[in-house]
Parts: sequence; structure tokens; C-alpha cells
Amino acid sequence: MPLLRLIPWTCLLAALVLPTRGAAEEQPANPLQQQLARIQALRTERPGDGLLVYFEALTQVQLGDRAAALKTLGALEGRRLGIVPTQGIGFDPIWSDPAFQALRQRLWDQEPATPAAPVVLRLADARLIPEGIAHDAAGRRVFLGSVAQHKIVAVNARGRAHDFSPKGAALDAVLGLAVDARRQRLCAVSTNAFEDSVKQQRRNAVVCFQLRTGRLLSRHEAPEANQLNDLAIAADGTVYATDSGGSSLFRSHPGEKAMSRVGAEGGLRGANGLALAPDGRLYVALSTGIALVDTQTGEAMRLPQPDDTVTGGIDGLVWHDGALVGIQNVSNPGRVIRIALDESGRRITGHTVLQSHHHPAFDEPTTGVVVGDALYVIANSQVGRYQADGALKDADTLRAPQVIAVPLRR
Repeated sequence: MPLLRLIPWTCLLAALVLPTRGAAEEQPANPLQQQLARIQALRTERPGDGLLVYFEALTQVQLGDRAAALKTLGALEGRRLGIVPTQGIGFDPIWSDPAFQALRQRLWDQEPATPAAPVVLRLADARLIPEGIAHDAAGRRVFLGSVAQHKIVAVNARGRAHDFSPKGAALDAVLGLAVDARRQRLCAVSTNAFEDSVKQQRRNAVVCFQLRTGRLLSRHEAPEANQLNDLAIAADGTVYATDSGGSSLFRSHPGEKAMSRVGAEGGLRGANGLALAPDGRLYVALSTGIALVDTQTGEAMRLPQPDDTVTGGIDGLVWHDGALVGIQNVSNPGRVIRIALDESGRRITGHTVLQSHHHPAFDEPTTGVVVGDALYVIANSQVGRYQADGALKDADTLRAPQVIAVPLRR
């Protein structure tokens, strides 16, 4: 889930970067100044990290320093990192500025365009606002979770859609989805964290349904979570879910009724998508990169990466054939990248752009699922249109949801 668009940008300062060392009294009193200081400290540690440049420019815009923001952002020119400012995450005060738009266009043009992946599914309901996607290989169905309509939709091989989740499931906004073929179930994240109803009661849960019939099987509440987001299911049936609002990881072992936190709250800044390798290694997408998480202790190690590789701002993350594949939607209008790892799986060695931001269907792409030799990606979730009161901003201009098939090799 693109958290940056659903929650006001200023509320996400703590989730953008890891805290720096140093005494608290040395930090500026203004939260934005604190944010700027943290980013600049990290830039000293990682001078070649282009994403930190992007976040610094974002913060300078919020501080009202247009000249500094343009200068900072200009440092990305020629680096071809795939970073292109997007609307709705902090650049709005200067969005109509001609100098900013000219710079943005140059960054846009400098990224080589890949062929546009084909559209494989078109749904009729423009108000669905899908965020999570899963695939049932045996049943030849794709599942989509609806943020706006609090339900799960199944789409068959002919493209026909019907409601999968029963009306009595008491779902809130549906985010991450995962099929557990071994146990014949579909599990989904349900949360009201970014809706007005959270003022009365915060609700976060992973809800599982029988794959064949849609019958409700179990509900695993996470009362300590701030906002559950994505999920993955291990071979033994353990369910993992990221808590983007609390920068944490939650887990439920087989037979457990509730989700419990793994490790300390705040240990996974900006936690979003997650992927399990066949040997049980768990990778979590952070605001500034990707972490390898110890599933016993919750301790995380941010993977080192080359300076020409940007892995921050990933929403959906999947494992495929010895590599990670991520869908970015914060540092650009949308991009799908294949992330190469070394033999240990503890270092990023490079990346390949599978789908560049030029795709005409992209409008806040979110998550994807491997189907054969392609990644089925929700191209236009339009989640930024969803308001806390349940209304849809400019609803008459919404486009029907599209799923594209991005080839997993380029």
C-alpha cells in the first residue's frame, strides 16, 4: 500500500529514514528540520544513495525552500536512477513551478523506456480501488482486494469477476493477499487504520478463507498493530504481515488465533511489501531499501546495494528464481525491477528494469503476483483517491482497474 498517499506526508516523517546516532538535544526542534538532519546524516554515511537525495528535496519543499529543493533534486540529473517526482507525496507546493516541471521532465526522459507490458485483465468497476493481488493456479483465478468496497473479488480465466468474500466477513479495507495452496486458503489483510472509523476503534487483522468456497476459516487479530499492510505465508503455514504504521513485523504460527509482533516496534522503517525465499529467508521492503529479517528475533539488516540501484519505495515485493522483484510507486510514477542478490542473499548486486514508469496504464501501481513467466501487476490502483470518510476524490474520472503482465526476464 502506498502509505505516503493515504496518510498526510507530514505524519510519515519517522517512517522515511532510520534514526541517526546522537543526543536528542542536538536535534532541531522543528520536526521537518529533524527530518532534514536525519537525511543529511544518512547521506554522509551513504553519499551515493540517490533516494536520500530525493527525500532531502521532498523535505526542503515542505520547509518552503524552493531553491534548495531544486538544487538538491538537480543532483539526480544524468544518474538514470529511475527517480521521477510524483504528485501527492510532498512536491505539491512547487508542482506547477515551471523550473520544477522542466527538471521533472528531464528526469522522466533520461530513464530508458521498456516496451509496455500487455494488459491481461480489465475490470468493469472503476470504484473498486484494488490494492492486493493473489493467484490460484489450480483454479485459474486472480483475486483482488478492494480498499474502497471492503471485499475480495475473484476473476476467472475469462475475465469474469464476482465477489469472493462473504458479506458476513466484516472486512475493512483489504490490502495484502496471499494464496496458501497447500492448505487451500486465501488470506487477506484487513485494516481501518486510514479511515475515520479508527477514531472509535483501530482494527487490524489477517482473515483467511477457504479457497474453493470462500467460507470464512479464521480471523487473526493484531490489536497492537498500527496499520497492517502486506503479508506472506511460509511453508509451515506461518503468516507474516508488515505493520507500515508501526514500522514492524507481525506473525501468527499455525494454531495461533492472534498476530504478535516480531522484534521491536519501529525496527523496520516504512515496512511494506515482503517476500519469502524457499529456504525461509524473509525480505521486507523499507522506505530506503530492502531488509533481511531474522524471523526468530525480528532483527533486520538493510541489504547493501550499488549506488546505481534504487530499491526504496517498493510496495509489492515477490521472490522469483533466486531474485527479488519489486514494484515501486513512491520514488517514481511506477516501475517494476528485478533485484539481483549475491549467493548469500545478503547483498544486492544490481537490478534490471522490467517495466519502466512510461507505461500508459500506470496510476499508482501497487502489488503483483507471479503467474507463469510474468508478474501480474495492479497497474492503476488509484488508491490516492480514497478518502478517510470512504468517499472517492473526483470519482467521475476514475478509470476501470487494469492488471498488466510484466515479463520476468528482460
